[in-house]
Amino acid sequence: MWSGPRNISTALLRSFSNRDDTSVYDEPFYAYYLKETGLKHPMKEEILNKYSFNENEVIETILKDTDKIYYQKHMTHHILDKTNLEWLNKGINCFLLRHPEKVINSYIKKN
Repeated sequence: MWSGPRNISTALLRSFSNRDDTSVYDEPFYAYYLKETGLKHPMKEEILNKYSFNENEVIETILKDTDKIYYQKHMTHHILDKTNLEWLNKGINCFLLRHPEKVINSYIKKN
């Protein structure tokens, strides 16, 4: 599932995580994105210490075979111009869209 900020993607991820036949992966490229861009984000060091920021390792993990539904929530802005995209056609890609007015209102309330 591909999403942008404030698109209720976490709620959808949590609903899938409650299924016994499903495993989930939340924002697999987040640590990679933080490392590659050098952006200052809250808890950056903790994220880099806990999650792989190695592009090849992330791709290997998201392509792993599983006997369950493997739901992955990706954030579109975590994919950089130089990111390898060959893995995209090895799964089913969907885009989570929310009406722009609701996204903007949610963003204003949050920030």
